[in-house]
Order: sequence, then C-alpha cells, then structure tokens
Amino acid sequence: MTSKEFGIVGWGLAGATLAWQLYFEKKEFLVFDSTTNHSTRVAAGMVNPIVFRRLTKSWNADALMPYAVDFYKRIEEALGQSVVDAKNVYKLFSSFEDENNWMVKQQDERFEHFLQPITDQEKIENVKNEFGYGIVNTFGNLRTNDFLDLSKAFFKANSVEFRDELFDYEKLNLDNNSYRQDYAFENIIFCEGFDVLKSPLFGYLPLKPTHGDTLIVKSDNFKFKHILNKNMFILHIKDNLFKVGATYNWKITEPIKTEEGRNELIEKLNKFAEFDYEIVEQQAGIRPTVMDRRPLIGTHPNHSNIHIFNGLGTKGVMIAPFYSNTLIQNLINAKELDKETNITRYTKYLA
Repeated sequence: MTSKEFGIVGWGLAGATLAWQLYFEKKEFLVFDSTTNHSTRVAAGMVNPIVFRRLTKSWNADALMPYAVDFYKRIEEALGQSVVDAKNVYKLFSSFEDENNWMVKQQDERFEHFLQPITDQEKIENVKNEFGYGIVNTFGNLRTNDFLDLSKAFFKANSVEFRDELFDYEKLNLDNNSYRQDYAFENIIFCEGFDVLKSPLFGYLPLKPTHGDTLIVKSDNFKFKHILNKNMFILHIKDNLFKVGATYNWKITEPIKTEEGRNELIEKLNKFAEFDYEIVEQQAGIRPTVMDRRPLIGTHPNHSNIHIFNGLGTKGVMIAPFYSNTLIQNLINAKELDKETNITRYTKYLA
C-alpha cells in the first residue's frame, strides 16, 4: 500500500488551487480527476471585486484580490506561461443616476483603488451606450481550461500521480483512511463541486446548485478586448470570439444546455449590442453555491482526516487562492479557520 500525505478528490478550480498550495508547501499529494468537471471548464474565469446591483465591494475583496494576484503570478512563473488575461471590467450605465452613484462611491477611499474616476471617455464602438460607463480595476480573467490542463501537465511532469477516475466512496476505509487497499492517506480533501450533494460524507451541507448557460459568439465588427457588463457580460476570448453570459437557474440540477437560457442571453445581448454576431456554441454548467454565499471549508465532524473545499460560487477565481491557503495552513500548521467559512456552522444539518 502506497502512503501519501494528501489526496485531492476533484480537478476543478478548488482542486487545482489546493494542489498548487500543497506544491508550494512541498507536500506530497495524489489527485483523483473524474474528467467530468463542467463548472470550471465552462466558467468565464472573470475577477470582479464589485457587486454592481448595490455598487458595493464583494465579500472580503480587500484581502482576496491582492492574494489572488500574487498567487496566479506565482503559478505563471512556475509554468513559464500565462493563464491570466489582463483586462478591466467596463460597466455600462443605464441612467444618469448610475453615473452619479459611481462618482460618489469612487470618492470613498474604500473604493478608490477598485473604481476608476469617470473622465473623458472613448466611445465603445457598436454598443448602445448613451449614459457612459465606469471602469473597475481588476486583473482580468483566468483562462480556466488552460489553468487546469497546464497545471495537470506540470504536476505530472513533477511526479504527481493523477487517477483519471471517479472516486468510489465504497472503496474508502475510514478506519485507516485507505482507498482500494492501494493508498493510505494522512488527509483526503474533497473538491467535488455540486457532486457533493451525492456524497455520503458531506451531502448534509446546504449546497445550492446554480445552473448557468453561456454562449460563444463570433463577431467581425466588435473589437472590444476588455470585459463589458450590462446585466450580463461579454468577454473577449481570442481573435473574433467572445463569451456571453450568464443565466441563473436554481431549478435545473444537471449541466444541460437549455433553450430558455439561450433565448434569455440573446434577448439581453440584443438590447445593447449593435454589432453583428453568430452563435457558434452554447455551454452550460452548475455553480457550487451556498445559502449564505460563503465557501465550505473544513474537517468532517466525525472524521478528522476527511476535509472539504467547496462552495466557491460565482466569485471562485477570486476566492479560491486565499481560502485554499487557509485550509492548507489549518491542516499543516493548525491555523484556525474563519468561522464564517468553516463547515462547523452547519453541524446542525448533520443527521
């Protein structure tokens, strides 16, 4: 039986960020990759520290943003190539009131490093934009597929074992933390996204899956290279391709493409887009969101070697670096977890 310090179950954003934290800490680990992840694979990977609906900062943005910037730069240095595209977010205003609210918030020192002042603005071509726009300072978007694939190749080249298989809970012996009588783990961390609902260990947690449709569109007369937002986003991918999204549906629990979602996106896009476009692909995924909009981090209440890192939601690219480090520091250096992210807040749900 082979002994490993850590086992990671799941190879989406959560599993990959944990793997990097363990690599930086020089810890030995093995990864179970079911190769069926949908959420990270179809995610736009955008980082936006602002909640536009209330024009306020995202939860814990002041701590999460600088940590994420340094974390992804460190990964790019290790890989020798980029996984982040530098972009800002351009928020199209719907009224002069939106513009006034932006100017008031931008004068607040708590927001001034995120919100750019409104000055003489260049017109965004082929977009209805009668009220102007505000620019959010951010570091852009993570190319999620490149991040997963390049990271996996890097780790395999550095002798990290990947098992491309679905983790079989029936083969897990909780008495000695062994799996299939092939491996013995000091710790196993589950990063299964919305599949946690099927977990015999963590299925009690109140994860609330959120279905989302996105479109890939092709346009030869829209040249905008940053991120555009007006009740939806338009993200330049490469060449003349853009990702458009996203919908939110709490009734659908499988990552299936829906006609309803497609039509919603087309309707929203047509309200302000004055460029020609062709839909080349539709994608769908399930976001692992939580009732209180906080991640699910911590150790199983009955099994001290079994842990979870999940519930990253719609802000996962910004949240994952900071809180993957929080979990790893808890496990290797006994540093205390935040009460608002620790799964102990949901112990009452455990039968």
